[in-house]
Amino acid sequence: MDVEAKIKEDMRALGCTNEEKISLAYHLYIYLVDERLMYDTEYCYNKDIDTLYIVARPNKLHKINIYVPVPCSFDLSFSYIGMLQENLCTVETGPAVNLAFIEEDFTVNIYTITKRLESRQSEENTAQLRMKEDKRTFINSELKKNRDNILRDALDGGVVDDDDCQIID
Repeated sequence: MDVEAKIKEDMRALGCTNEEKISLAYHLYIYLVDERLMYDTEYCYNKDIDTLYIVARPNKLHKINIYVPVPCSFDLSFSYIGMLQENLCTVETGPAVNLAFIEEDFTVNIYTITKRLESRQSEENTAQLRMKEDKRTFINSELKKNRDNILRDALDGGVVDDDDCQIID
């Protein structure tokens, strides 16, 4: 028996009877083992919500993460995500579920969904970040406007007259 048939048979033995779910879970399992080089990778089945999923560690020191294969054609909802978090997340794994969207050509895109929302930043922090972004935008626009002059000066040896300098507060 080849490896694919053995793994898929093991997934059926866990209780899953849906061939599409088995195929998606198999491809996710192989992706995590062969391409992402995850540690302690195992496939699991939750019969309460009829879901095959994979647990793995990104490296030996990290906690176990949950990866749920989802076809790209699936109509994702907040209630589905909540159901996954309620039924799959444990103290050991934490409040996050990784949704692995699998395309028809078996390309995998993984998104992490965390149970709790982050608290909003204070208005002061938001204002500071906005000021930094505005400064960065201004500097970039000035560099773009003066690109030709900057390049010419750099090629000419970079001599700067004191009259050309301005101090901007």
